[in-house]
Amino acid sequence: INDILDLATIDAGGFELKLAPVQAAAIIDAAAQGVRERLNRAKLKLDVRIAHGVDSFVADENRVKQVLYNLLSNAIGFSEVGDTVTVVCEREGGMIAFTVRDQGAGIPEEHQRRVFERFESRTQGSKHRGAGLGLALVKSLVEIHGGDVTLVSAPGKGTEVRVRFPEAGVPVAPAQTASRRPAPLRAKPRRSDAA
Repeated sequence: INDILDLATIDAGGFELKLAPVQAAAIIDAAAQGVRERLNRAKLKLDVRIAHGVDSFVADENRVKQVLYNLLSNAIGFSEVGDTVTVVCEREGGMIAFTVRDQGAGIPEEHQRRVFERFESRTQGSKHRGAGLGLALVKSLVEIHGGDVTLVSAPGKGTEVRVRFPEAGVPVAPAQTASRRPAPLRAKPRRSDAA
């Protein structure tokens, strides 16, 4: 229900970000706490890597945590017992990038452009069903920050989702967000010989 309300507010142009300094390590830890029980229950390992020199950036802390929580939740749902879910945080130019990677079944190339659409629930290889709103909300929340989302996946190779936020916190004004169409997701299929 909350995801539906958030998306409706974004669509109406009434969504306001509460921008403030966000500590990268702390926000990853906060999102991980929300899925800790599921990680333990599935006997999954969480590998967090924060690049040297990455400290804080300006964003809406609760919304960044929501983005990371949704990405971690998806990664857990598509992982097998004993797998590792990896979170990487690094600086890319003027952006702070978070990458969440799983070792699950992966996504066929022909389905990759649909995974961020609303009510698109990807159940193949997953132990849980969802409404298909989590990734749609991820994309909307990142874009309203002025950031972007990319996905890399292939069957049998796992899935990697990268979200990038402007380090200085340059938001898109609500009026602009309401009048523009969401940018298409850029999907980068993995090469078949990738590790």
